[in-house]
Amino acid sequence: MLDRVPVPTDNIYKFIALFSLVVLVFSSWQIISVTTASNAIVIKNYPEIVELQSLEVRTLAQEAKLAVLEREKEVVVKDRKLFVNILSWVIAFAFYGIIYGFWVWRREIQPMVDAQNKAQLELLQLQVEKLRLENQKLEGSQRVNEPVQSSATGLLVALIRALLSK
Repeated sequence: MLDRVPVPTDNIYKFIALFSLVVLVFSSWQIISVTTASNAIVIKNYPEIVELQSLEVRTLAQEAKLAVLEREKEVVVKDRKLFVNILSWVIAFAFYGIIYGFWVWRREIQPMVDAQNKAQLELLQLQVEKLRLENQKLEGSQRVNEPVQSSATGLLVALIRALLSK
């Protein structure tokens, strides 16, 4: 069986902070991914655009291809700016969620949890001490109630055992 790490979502503020942290990491990765993909398209199309622009006389097909490549470059750059702006806002909200969640959790919730844990520990220590005292009382009462065998009955029991074993 696999050991699973328990997700600390015992209160809403910790959940907000951890969820915001995941959103922050994902959004940061997505900005890098969008930028890399758009740069790849622009870099791929740039040599063709320059080659087609350098021609003094272009055919209709070359004019259409140049227009499409330039339009694709414009759309990619425009989309990249839009996606980066949206993801930047998401990162800002995630950062705020991280700060808010951990701040409230640490200032309001965690002191109560610590006090509760301390009280439970003291209660357990008292219960252990009570059980220890009860155990000592039981041992003392068993010593008092133990039957004392006389030496005559002890000899009789030993004689019967010896006869039965032969």
